[in-house]
Amino acid sequence: MATLLSTLGTSWAIVPEAFLLGNGQAGYECVFVLTTSSNATLAAKAKTEHWFASHAPQTSLRVLAIEHMQDLSSENEHKRFEEALYQVYFHLLQHNSDIHVCLAGGFKTMSASAQEAAGLLGCSRLFHLLADPIATVGSDGSPGFKFPDSDEDIRSAIANHKVRIIHLGSRAGWPTIRELAAEAPALPPLGAEFLVEDHSLQNKVHHRVEAGMRLAASERELAALPFPQLARWAPGERDALEAPLNPHPDGGDHAWIQALPKVELHCHLGGFATHGELLRQVRAAAEHPNWLPSLAEPSLPPGWPSPAAPIGLEAYRVLGNANGSALLKDPGCLAKQIELLYRHFQTQNIIHAEVRCSPANYASDGRSAWDVLCDIRESFERCRQQAINAGGRVPLVNLIIIATRQTQGDFRTGILRHVALATTAFEHWTCDSECRVVGVDLAGFEDRVTRAHYFRDDFMPALRLGMGITVHAGENDDAEGIWSAILDLNTRRLGHALHLADSPTLLKTVVDRRIGIEMCPYANLQIVGFQSVQNHETPDDCGPYPLKQYLDAGAAVTINTDNIGISSASLGDNLQLLPHLCPGITRLDVLWLLRNAIDQAFLPPAIKTELLRCHLPRACQGKSRERKKQT
Repeated sequence: MATLLSTLGTSWAIVPEAFLLGNGQAGYECVFVLTTSSNATLAAKAKTEHWFASHAPQTSLRVLAIEHMQDLSSENEHKRFEEALYQVYFHLLQHNSDIHVCLAGGFKTMSASAQEAAGLLGCSRLFHLLADPIATVGSDGSPGFKFPDSDEDIRSAIANHKVRIIHLGSRAGWPTIRELAAEAPALPPLGAEFLVEDHSLQNKVHHRVEAGMRLAASERELAALPFPQLARWAPGERDALEAPLNPHPDGGDHAWIQALPKVELHCHLGGFATHGELLRQVRAAAEHPNWLPSLAEPSLPPGWPSPAAPIGLEAYRVLGNANGSALLKDPGCLAKQIELLYRHFQTQNIIHAEVRCSPANYASDGRSAWDVLCDIRESFERCRQQAINAGGRVPLVNLIIIATRQTQGDFRTGILRHVALATTAFEHWTCDSECRVVGVDLAGFEDRVTRAHYFRDDFMPALRLGMGITVHAGENDDAEGIWSAILDLNTRRLGHALHLADSPTLLKTVVDRRIGIEMCPYANLQIVGFQSVQNHETPDDCGPYPLKQYLDAGAAVTINTDNIGISSASLGDNLQLLPHLCPGITRLDVLWLLRNAIDQAFLPPAIKTELLRCHLPRACQGKSRERKKQT
């Protein structure tokens, strides 16, 4: 059954008239009436309640008189009425889907507010009532007139078409404003005062209306924005995104970057907790501590994580020797490593991460690579469920199986073993909302004898199943290594791709095919070395960092960590390094990097769409407000 919402002034008969005409013969199951608390309206309230008790006792009637509101003689009184109206309307939205709104009662401003609320929140029927006066004859025979003031008058006027309904159609409402129903306060219980003391709900509605108007005005710009919700930002706030990213920890964009919802696509499980307290916690969690090797914690180079000169890939790998396969063969160490990594994702506001792992490297007698992979998945799922129960951030973590190149000996057996493991897991775990294996990574040292074309047949099962393929290419090999990854493995993403710009046609191919580029600024600086604002001349200087060049060319560049523990840098740290490597990079560029990461994730479209709705913090609001004042 439908519900009627009406305003009321001093003419009490309007509500029975709306009841009898608004829904035809069906009437209404519930009627809500909103009015002021003057003596005249309270008298009308009493007559309305008496009529319903006598003539429609089956109907649930609720007349709400706003306390301490005699009339609507000021702008503040009008705002208080509007706040009350939204509270009542949101209450109806929570409990009713078929709402009819009558505009006939009370002051014109009350009708105007009711009509605006119906347009914003939606209604099945919007209508007005027109009433002609009833002719009367005085005791002295003189003619006169009156409006209906009894049940007999009301029914006679309706029958004689002296009261007529004007249908104004339905209103769809704005879904984004209807969502505010969850934030509306509860209506007072029966017999309690209806107190309205602020304009908080009204302000939220108007804020969303303004944002929606800005979105409509920015329709043509949507394709040029990384996130659609940016079109709802005020012009000053959006202008602030064009300013260069400020990496200074005091007064810069540190807090904004920290608050950004981030996506991590290139993160090695074994490269976490390689030093310090985290490493000690992982070792202390061992199920078989006597089996752990007594490895010394590798010393970090001077100036780390920003060394004066690059150390090369082999020296970089040595920094992770105290973790990885040395510890993760132990189930307790592996579970603790995952717990700490998941907690790190939560503190860094990571909304999705794809973690790379080598289960075969963590296998041992009696514990197969499949057993290890099951333990990894179960540990991440346990962390996710705990996060759900705690009500905090709940990053979704998926797994990428690493297939490592060998520079000598048996080139392919290890690759085959990991691809077989990955394809089995890909088909075994299929729930997109849970941790699962989504891809294979061809990793390891690159050179001419370990390029992707040597492994084309080995990767064919993964390609045939539609798995995500990513290839470490162009980190220490040249452009030909990247070409091989694209042409031979049909890779969807490239790890690092630092030599991509060596071939303009290669860069164009990557852009045209929307192949993702996984760049890891700290790891790239530490291993290869690039010019930076802080240090323009370094040994083996390889020129400027190519990220901005790739981004300006339209490539789908993403920012990642590679090895959080070895590099001693979080995803936020890597983003804050960008101004030193790419002078002039803007906050808007950072949002494009985040958008690219969502687009390039090995996820189904529905989850990507959900990630695109993530809340984006405003950047430098103070500066934006200052700019608006100046204009």
